[in-house]
Amino acid sequence: MASNARVESARCRARLNAQPGPRLLLAFWLVTMVPAALAQQITGRVIDADSGQPVVGARVHEQARPALDVVITDAQGQFALPVSAGATNVPVAAALPYSVDAPVNYETEVDLADEGDDIVISLRPIPDQENVDYQPIVGAPPEGCGSCHTEQYAQWQESNHSRAAVNVRVRDLYSGDGTGDGTGPEADGYVFTELHDAEDTGFCATCHSPNENPADPGGVKFNETSTAAGLEGVTCTSCHQLHVINDDIESIHLLGTSEFRFPLSFRGGNEVTHEHVWGPLDDVGFGQMRAAYAPFFKTSKMCAQCHEYENPETGAPGQDTYSEWLGSPAAAAGVQCQTCHMPEADAPGPIAAIGAAPQRPAEQRHDHSFPGVYSGVLGDPVELEVEIEPTGARVEIVTRVHNRVTGHDWPTGVDVRNAMLVVEVSLNGEALVQVAGDQVPGWANDAEPGVQPGDFGGLAGRGYAHVLEGRINGEGPVVSPVNFIDADALVSHSTIPPGQTDLGRFSFELPPTALPGDELAVRARVVYRRVWREIAVTKGWTEQDFDEPWERVVEDQTITRSLTEGDLDRIFFDRFGS
Repeated sequence: MASNARVESARCRARLNAQPGPRLLLAFWLVTMVPAALAQQITGRVIDADSGQPVVGARVHEQARPALDVVITDAQGQFALPVSAGATNVPVAAALPYSVDAPVNYETEVDLADEGDDIVISLRPIPDQENVDYQPIVGAPPEGCGSCHTEQYAQWQESNHSRAAVNVRVRDLYSGDGTGDGTGPEADGYVFTELHDAEDTGFCATCHSPNENPADPGGVKFNETSTAAGLEGVTCTSCHQLHVINDDIESIHLLGTSEFRFPLSFRGGNEVTHEHVWGPLDDVGFGQMRAAYAPFFKTSKMCAQCHEYENPETGAPGQDTYSEWLGSPAAAAGVQCQTCHMPEADAPGPIAAIGAAPQRPAEQRHDHSFPGVYSGVLGDPVELEVEIEPTGARVEIVTRVHNRVTGHDWPTGVDVRNAMLVVEVSLNGEALVQVAGDQVPGWANDAEPGVQPGDFGGLAGRGYAHVLEGRINGEGPVVSPVNFIDADALVSHSTIPPGQTDLGRFSFELPPTALPGDELAVRARVVYRRVWREIAVTKGWTEQDFDEPWERVVEDQTITRSLTEGDLDRIFFDRFGS
C-alpha cells in the first residue's frame, strides 16, 4: 500500500511541475496529505477459499470493536477499512450473513493486518454434505463446550434450560414418575402416556430434549431420554447448531419451525462436525470453531421456535408468547426477547485461557442463565392499586392490576400458567357478602370435595389465564382446562397485555347494624400459579419444594377505613330514601 502511495505522489509532482508557479503550494499539500490519508486504513479483498472468486456483500470490521463502522465488500470483493494511525496486528474479521437460500454459505474468518496493508481474507465454504450419523456433543467439560466457554456454561447451569430434560413436573404429567416412583400421587390425575395412544409422544422432548435424537425429534419419548446430550436439556448446541428459523412459527420447534444442520467436516482426518456453529457474532475467529454469522440469533424469532405453538391437528393455541411480543410496546421500540432475557454483561470479560479468544466488550457478552420475570428481570411484574368507597348500603371496591412487563402478557408461557386477583372485604373482622362484580373462575380450585384453603374460585376477583377446552386423546366429553395437545378451542384469554391495566369493580353489602367508627378492611391479593391448582393438589406438588415454587403471592395489600356519620347517612338514605 505504501508503494502505491509513493507512485501516486510522484504522478502528482510530475503533473504539477508542468504547471505555472502559483500551483506549487497545492502540489505541496497533495504530496504530504494523500499518503497520510491512504495509510490510515487496511484494504483488501474477501474471496472464496475454494474458488478464489470474490465474496460480495461480506461484512468487514475490526474484531470485538463494535464502535467502528462495518464496511461491505463491493462487486470485486474489495474493502477499505479505516483504522487508527500506526495500528498493528489489527484483527480484521469478515463474514457473509448466513442464508438458507444462498447457493454457498461461509464460515467467519479473522486475519491480522497492520495499518497500510493490503490483504486477502479467504472464507471457507460450509460443506454441503451432511453428517447423517452425528450426535450433538455435550456442554459439560472436559469434552464439551464448557471447556472453553466457561463463563457461558456456568451461567447456563443456573438456567431452566439446563433442567428442561429432567423437569420432574413435566415427567409427572407425561409418564407419572417424576417426583416419585410412579406409585404415589405423582401418578394420579392426568398422565399423558396412560391416556393417549402408545405411538404418541406429547411433543415434550422436541423442546425439552432436542439433542436426544435430532434425526427424529417427533419420535422421542420424553421419559426415554437417556443420552448425555439429551439429558442436558436445552444446551449449547441445541441453539448454536440451528441454521434456520422459518416463518412457520406455530409449528413445534424441530417439527416445522427450525432445523439443525450438521455439515460433514474433517480436521487432520478426524470428523469435526461439532465445530460448525451458528450465532449472532460476525467476527468469530477461534481456531477450534467453524462459526457462521446468523442474524436471526439477534431476533425474537429465535425464541419463538419453542415459545409459540399450536395443536397441530386442531389449531388450538398452546403458547402465544411470541405473538404477544409482536404486538407489544417492546417490539415497537425494537426490543427483542434477548434484550431482557439475555441481558448484556456488566463488565468486559476475562481473556480466555486459549489465546485466540478476544477480550470482548460487555455489550458482546450476554447472560446465558436466561433470567425470567421472577429470576432477575422484574421482582414485581405487576402493580396493584385498590380504592375503597362506601356508597349507600354498599362498599364499592375498584382495583387496577397493571402489567409492568412491556414485552408480553402477564402471565405468559405454557397454557397451564395462571394468576388471579382475590378481593375480600370485612367489617370489624366479619366477612361481607359480595353482591356485584366479577368472581375468580372455577379453575382456581382443586378437585377435592368441599372448599380448602387456596380454593379461590367463586370469591370476588378476576382470573388471568389462557384456558383451553377439548377431549382427552380426542375421545369422551369436552373438558376444560386441558393441555394444548388435547385442545380443540380456546375458551377464554384473560391475561393482561404488556404494559396495560386490568380494571376490576366489586360491590359488597354493608349490614344495617354498621356504626360510626366500625372498621372496613379490604384485602386484595394477586396470586400466580405455574400450573392449575387441580394438577398441583392431585400430584402432591403443594407439599414439595422445587427449584421454583408452584405458587407465588405477587401482591398482598390490606387497606382499612373507619365508617363516618356521613357514610351512615348515605346508607340510611340508600335504604329508606328521604
